[in-house]
Amino acid sequence: MEGVLVALAIPFKNGKVDANGLITHVSSLVKDGVDGFFPLGTTGIGVLLNLEERETVVKAVAEASGGKPIVVQVGSLDWDTVSGTVKLAERYGASAIASIVPIYYRPDYETIRRYFMKLNQLTELPTFIYNIPGNTGFNVTPDIVARLIKDGVRITGVKDSSGDLGQVMQFIEMGLEVFNGSDHMIAPSIIVGAKGCISALSNSITNLIIDTYREARNGNVNDALKTQALVTKVRDTANKYPRPAVHYSLVKLLKYDFGSVKEPLVRGLTSEEEESLASELSKLGLRVRYSRS
Repeated sequence: MEGVLVALAIPFKNGKVDANGLITHVSSLVKDGVDGFFPLGTTGIGVLLNLEERETVVKAVAEASGGKPIVVQVGSLDWDTVSGTVKLAERYGASAIASIVPIYYRPDYETIRRYFMKLNQLTELPTFIYNIPGNTGFNVTPDIVARLIKDGVRITGVKDSSGDLGQVMQFIEMGLEVFNGSDHMIAPSIIVGAKGCISALSNSITNLIIDTYREARNGNVNDALKTQALVTKVRDTANKYPRPAVHYSLVKLLKYDFGSVKEPLVRGLTSEEEESLASELSKLGLRVRYSRS
């Protein structure tokens, strides 16, 4: 498994998962040439979804993915939801699972060890650690992962969203399958040996993300860094607006009509914010096809 995996935005309409909209989105991404999908992560507000909503998502992605790899993020605040999502991953043919560390109550090493050991006991699917310290408040360092492996926890790889290239390199040196989760670091991560990226911006600027990955993979460093520079400008622009909702607005502005986030624990962009975002995207040379005015 390698290449561009989409950190899927999961559209909601009228308070429910828009399964048809999600199928359309995944099918479009398959046609664009992405290499796989990462549902129920940060962009897909996975930690806010109950098990019924998660099944709707995983089933829809499996139906539309064209057999491309699916890595299901199973982490949640509730163990029954975690274990239920693992069963969904198996039922719908996922290639692997991934999980954030336990959140809210800051975990120590022993908590993390027990958690991932229990995941190992639930499934034989390859297991990735999803490291996103900006959201969980905890950085799963290479030293922690090395200790987990030494203590018998089966870890296949890491999705690292720390934004720390040195940390990415350490994970690679450990022989793990490493996917970069920070859109401003796609080219550098691939150049130093990452398997691919799990990208939020691939929902909207799909071709730019694919081009950045492929140029870097093929050793065309200058071209890779050129496309990466534009990706980074889009990322910096997006970061001015509420996340993860900005990624839903980016799909609407750059591609097609798309649902919004599951409110009220997160919120969608206001009409004024979307107009401002549209203006900034146009200044970057991107073609904006949707306006709320």
